[in-house]
Amino acid sequence: MIRKLTLAAGFGAGYVLGAKAGKERYTQIESKFRELAGMPAVQDVTSNIADTASTIGDKAKTAVNDKVSAVNDKVSGTDSTVDLNKSASKTGARTTPAAAPAPMAGAAASVTAPDITGA
Repeated sequence: MIRKLTLAAGFGAGYVLGAKAGKERYTQIESKFRELAGMPAVQDVTSNIADTASTIGDKAKTAVNDKVSAVNDKVSGTDSTVDLNKSASKTGARTTPAAAPAPMAGAAASVTAPDITGA
């Protein structure tokens, strides 16, 4: 069922994007899509897919946190959990930009910066 809906949605999107049938045909396809999207069965499937994706995402986040925590414990010898939602400044990550790359071999360094103000 989901594969058929995906195929139909892909076909419809491809046709709409690639069709040269004009505004009238586009409006017909758009109204049919809205009609399909409004069906209770389609809304149920969409809701189920969203719930499943959320559950899978939560499981993946937990698995990543567990792995990172295990590696962190081995490296530092402490028992701590890594929170992926923390900002870089709270986790101690580098917040300063990296140094500019060196010029290519044989290239002369620029003496003055280009004028970008237009003056």
